[in-house]
Amino acid sequence: MPAPLPSAMLTVAVDRALPRPAFMQIYDQVRGLILRGRLGAGNRLPSSRDLAFELGVSRTTVVAAYDQLQSEGYLEQRRGSGAFVADIVPDLLTGTASPGADQTGTPLRPETPERPRPLTHMVPDLDAITRREWGRLLQRGFQHLDPVHLERGDVFGLPDLRLAIAAHLKAWRGLDVGPDRIIVTASSAESLRLVLAALFPDSATVAMEDPGYQDMRAVLTEAGMTAAHVAVDGDGLRADLLPADRSVRGVIVTPSRQFPLGVSMTLARRLTLLQWAGAGDRFVIEDDFDSEYRYRGSPLEALANLDGDGRVVYLGSFSKVLFRALRISYLVVPASTVARFRETLRLRSPTASIVPQPALAAFIDSGGFATHLRRMRRLYGQRYQALRSAMAPLSDLLVLQEIDSGMHAVAWATPALLERMDDVTAARRAADAGVTVRALSPFYVAAPPSQGLILGFAGFSDADIGTAVSRLGQALRSH
Repeated sequence: MPAPLPSAMLTVAVDRALPRPAFMQIYDQVRGLILRGRLGAGNRLPSSRDLAFELGVSRTTVVAAYDQLQSEGYLEQRRGSGAFVADIVPDLLTGTASPGADQTGTPLRPETPERPRPLTHMVPDLDAITRREWGRLLQRGFQHLDPVHLERGDVFGLPDLRLAIAAHLKAWRGLDVGPDRIIVTASSAESLRLVLAALFPDSATVAMEDPGYQDMRAVLTEAGMTAAHVAVDGDGLRADLLPADRSVRGVIVTPSRQFPLGVSMTLARRLTLLQWAGAGDRFVIEDDFDSEYRYRGSPLEALANLDGDGRVVYLGSFSKVLFRALRISYLVVPASTVARFRETLRLRSPTASIVPQPALAAFIDSGGFATHLRRMRRLYGQRYQALRSAMAPLSDLLVLQEIDSGMHAVAWATPALLERMDDVTAARRAADAGVTVRALSPFYVAAPPSQGLILGFAGFSDADIGTAVSRLGQALRSH
């Protein structure tokens, strides 16, 4: 039996699909380990025979790599003892920094991300997450996870989590679906990519809200598809303006709370939308990104509840209502499409990590998620009121939208502000003052753009909101 390899050498591998010769692949990787300091001066390398056995190559291949490293001064051969990392490595001697250092040789450290600045939109309250509880759930969930899920689990996601999602949707959104129709993904963007791959032909045209979510538009472009832009007003998507052309294969909508305008689609328009989809054998992609956060009354019924023909694909996300690093979203697909999604996932492979899924399932089953949502609904409602109070002195410049749900609000620009600057300039001035807001007009593509600022309030204290709005006002009134 060959001797075990040093831990650093376990990372060396040969890929026969690459055009670079095998001995040069070994040379590249061992040289990199030396320059990064993972193989230090005097460290002994495995014998050519042992390394060849581990890599499944001939001994001649390893000898050629070692000879090249020795000729360049990285290794030295000691008779009867083997190959060792040289005491003086040439690249280090001439001042070449390792990949983990700057030009002075100082080790580089990755940047630590800063907390989001007020009034960044779509930021939940990061302090509301009980880290100790999540640590316990993660540890316990992973300990009891069937090992089969670590290698070849269900491509639709952990069954326990899909059952928990089904129960949550029935209680909170009135959706009565089985876990067989639920697919766990890594993000809303990944959900959309999966839907496009499973249900839409190449180069399809898909309708979108205008203004609409820019990330979804980017996913369409990435997939080689074309967006048909349909206007939105105070009653949601103008369903009567949806193209009759059958080349338009579907539509992406946010009916419960439109992004970015924050309006809800009326029942009449929802029915018109579903009729349009059924008449043309089209699909409706319902993005329900923050509908749980409704401050008055119950969350609005999902569009999927009105779907009797299997035309609606429902997208939900835990990352947006808990914390982004969770990286868990999900799909509810029509029963008639389940096989198509399974085949697509078999070819593409799942993107969501299995590690947090048992913890999230337990969090939902224990009632912890419902408790969190109720607590956040109250808190976010209070923070919206704090934003309203803080914005009152700016009413000559910005008129804050009245909302009853969500994590952001639009502040419409008044004529007095627009005489001095547009919303893009206003957002830039806010940023210079340490406040993050988004200009509304860039979210429009074809429709005449409205002018305003998108203000996030969910993730910030009343005091932070007040300070940020004060700075915003000073930035807009200056010059």
